[in-house]
Amino acid sequence: MQSFKISIFSLIFVLVILISAIHYRVDIKNSIILDIASGSSTSSIATSLHENKIILNPTVFKIYVRISSNDHKFKAGEYKFKSTQSIHSIVDKLTKGDFFYRKLTLLPGSTISNILKLGNSEGLFNDLENDPENLLKKYGINLQEGIFFPDTFFYLKGEKFSSILLKSNEKWKKISKELWSNRNLNLPLKNLNEAVTLASIIEKEGQEKRKIAGVFVNRLNKNMKLQSDPTVIYALGNEFDGNLTRKNLRIDNPYNTYRYRGLPPGPISIVSYDSLEAALNPLLTDYLYFVSMGNGFHKFSKTLTEHNEAVLKYQINGR
Repeated sequence: MQSFKISIFSLIFVLVILISAIHYRVDIKNSIILDIASGSSTSSIATSLHENKIILNPTVFKIYVRISSNDHKFKAGEYKFKSTQSIHSIVDKLTKGDFFYRKLTLLPGSTISNILKLGNSEGLFNDLENDPENLLKKYGINLQEGIFFPDTFFYLKGEKFSSILLKSNEKWKKISKELWSNRNLNLPLKNLNEAVTLASIIEKEGQEKRKIAGVFVNRLNKNMKLQSDPTVIYALGNEFDGNLTRKNLRIDNPYNTYRYRGLPPGPISIVSYDSLEAALNPLLTDYLYFVSMGNGFHKFSKTLTEHNEAVLKYQINGR
């Protein structure tokens, strides 16, 4: 009888210890990303969790997995462990497939060259590394400036880069179509491509987008050269060293709006929602010129005389 009581007591003691261990939360100081390979055994997963200091005791982990009938139910993939984690919460995460998603951001004003470099982001499979133009054609995309929507996209390890660009392109087609259908019909823009081209220039020029758009629309209506620095910078490509010179403004390139009238042949970057909306619904004013005041804003002028005075004040004397 005495030995039976001891056995019962021992069993209860072990159960208490086991339950405590299962619900004990390990304090993880830094986030840990763990990759569970397909076909991994419970034992190998327990070892990996223990080696990364996510659990204290691999044996307790394996016992819990067995008694909770979760053996062979873990989903392969990357998981992020942070804060405090109990064995119960870890097993729940692994069986539900609560994967770690990485993120990739396409910034407004990015060029195709900038975007393609993102294919080498950590965890992403860059299927566009060798021949992006022909591969995207298979998906119905002609690789050119201004066809992607700037946004943040989330992906799992091993996802194809092309799948993210497809999502971006689909989102762009939907948004640009909606904005185009709600445009001001009295604009000197023949089609959506011209609107995106104007929007890409506005994107690069900075804040006060609708006001800047109004200036460019006024100049287009008067057949004046747009004289936008970003178009020249785009034309220079890798030759641009950060300093735009008078010589640069004279280069013979169809994107040089100091030399050629009207819009350049196409967009110079991808554009934000706000920039395209500004291009299609500009602020109507009499302004024909603007110059940066060096604080993120611009001084707008109606005449060349006023503009030259502003340039002298903010660009020459203001340096």
